Amino acid sequence: MTTTADERRRAAKVALSKVPARRKSAQSGARAPRASGARSGEKSMLRVELEKLTRELTPLQTHDLVTKGMGVTSLRRLMSAYRLLDSDQICKVIGTSERTLQRAVEKARRLDPNVSDRALRLASVTSRAIEVLGSQDAAERWLSSPALGLDGRKPIDLLQSTEGTDLVKTLLTRMDHDVYA
Repeated sequence: MTTTADERRRAAKVALSKVPARRKSAQSGARAPRASGARSGEKSMLRVELEKLTRELTPLQTHDLVTKGMGVTSLRRLMSAYRLLDSDQICKVIGTSERTLQRAVEKARRLDPNVSDRALRLASVTSRAIEVLGSQDAAERWLSSPALGLDGRKPIDLLQSTEGTDLVKTLLTRMDHDVYA
């Protein structure tokens, strides 16, 4: 049985992203509206936290936040806003443990700059994944599922390094622009 080029392209999109591709409107060429995952006009708790960390801060403010260290309460709010990713997965990505976070709270300390940087990296990629995939749940599922475009690795596992994060961001951009080659 032979397959058409369109069928092969569709199969590649699904295999690469593990999430159904968004459809373009036949009349205008514009993208169809994305499912919000929440009722119209409402923002999820995660989106609110992500905006605080990624959109409301200038690059210099983000740099200062990383070098001074992020507050543990900010990280806890971010962690609790995830629905599908558990705290162990998030701690692994940001390079810390629950016990270290508890000690930081007890001693009223800020997080280490490396942990802060990784937490902001996770927030940035999650925000972009929500934009591309249309909902928080789809973004979290995608982050924790093997992606063909990343040689079968889970995007969340690559967020531990700058290079891995760049690969994940590049894949999200390719998915957003329907470029899979």
